[in-house]
Amino acid sequence: MDRIAVGKVLHGLRKVKGITQEQLSEVLGVSTAAISKWENGQMYPDISYFPVLARYFNVSIDCLFGFTNDLSEQEYKDNLHECIELFKNENYEGGIEKIKSLTYLFPTNDKLRIDLSSAVIPYLALAEDRDMQRKIALKLVEICQACTDKELQVQKHLTLAHLFLFTGQYENAVADTMFMKNDEAKYGIDISNGVMLKAGVPNTIDKIDLSLERLSSQLIYELRNKISYLQKKNDLKEALSLLYKQLALVELLELDHNYYFMLYMNISYLCCQLGKMEEAQKAIANFIHLYHEEPISNEILYRVCKKGFQSAEFGKVKGTPEFKALEAIFRRK
Repeated sequence: MDRIAVGKVLHGLRKVKGITQEQLSEVLGVSTAAISKWENGQMYPDISYFPVLARYFNVSIDCLFGFTNDLSEQEYKDNLHECIELFKNENYEGGIEKIKSLTYLFPTNDKLRIDLSSAVIPYLALAEDRDMQRKIALKLVEICQACTDKELQVQKHLTLAHLFLFTGQYENAVADTMFMKNDEAKYGIDISNGVMLKAGVPNTIDKIDLSLERLSSQLIYELRNKISYLQKKNDLKEALSLLYKQLALVELLELDHNYYFMLYMNISYLCCQLGKMEEAQKAIANFIHLYHEEPISNEILYRVCKKGFQSAEFGKVKGTPEFKALEAIFRRK
């Protein structure tokens, strides 16, 4: 049987109210050590203290035992939306008070505190008043740090990493991203490089370049796999459309020029299949222009392209000036 969550509820209520264990001990006339033991679950308060605690925190005794009714799905969405709207309209003080009141009413609902905090981060990022931004971020940090649910720890640390950036506590942000790296399979967002860049960690830009190179290559190859799938399904128009997008991506990411050779060859091939002869000739012309600027350096790629252009589909453009120029290139080597 699960233990009654009095300690967790008490800790949450105290944090939301913004008082220390010492201050609460003075209210109740007990030692600080007793408050600490209550919150840590080592012992329960005497039953005589529950009415006093309920009045002080303005909650029911059921709430102190963790028996409060949880939010319905619609209530959950409505409250989340209300908090977002407050931040969206730059009412940051009103927004944080709303979030605090919800965590006050539902102190054992860790998912609520994390969802509320993460949802308003994009709007807090737009705050022009940096002092206000830092003040609100610190309050959200305190709310998030109270989350102990093991299933929410990755999301908690992701949220904290973003919030620490607003407060300038870059070392804490880096520490939280390091925690996330231990569970990448569960939560696939890695913001560690960005955090370390802000924190001034040496050689971070080299790590970013390496990440871009690795991710770019993986993306290009996955697109190639999808294009092959579309060709097998005989969806040639969609395959051609995706090839053009892949071409734009290679240009945007400034990848190795050898990518272009395969792309121009595949584009011209599909254009021949679809009867788009002018587009096919243009792709071949681009291949030739690129080759004259910087010839294919990879021997295997050269052979693949040479063999590829020997496909029967290119018979439709074989008599064109562009294809004759292409054949001349392959004859010279």
